[in-house]
Amino acid sequence: MSILRNGLLSLTLLPLGVWGDYDEQYQACMDANGVINNSSVASCAEGVSEAVKKEMNRVYQQLFLKLQESAPGDAEQLEATQKAWLIYRNGQCDLQGKHVGSPMYYTCPMELNIQRLEELKFLLENGG
Repeated sequence: MSILRNGLLSLTLLPLGVWGDYDEQYQACMDANGVINNSSVASCAEGVSEAVKKEMNRVYQQLFLKLQESAPGDAEQLEATQKAWLIYRNGQCDLQGKHVGSPMYYTCPMELNIQRLEELKFLLENGG
């Protein structure tokens, strides 16, 4: 589990405003479980990841609509980029799960979803 903790700890040092909120949700869930095992990691990470995905979809839609009005070509680029990112996320997390350990199948998508949410928010807030 030290790898998992180190991975989560290193991500909390990134300048991501939203990460802290979701990290707190994940940690609260883990604390509520009382036991750290693959099942609790999976359950907590999947719960947080679902919340992140809902927010990511909302932000993505806002950004896409904004770009469609102002720069239709950029909206198409955003769509292509999002599809490529999903392929990357799924492949990267599969590799981490195989080579780092099974908890990564759950924590990796959560972490990458949070990072992607921040990227989309950055675009939306800075001229998207």
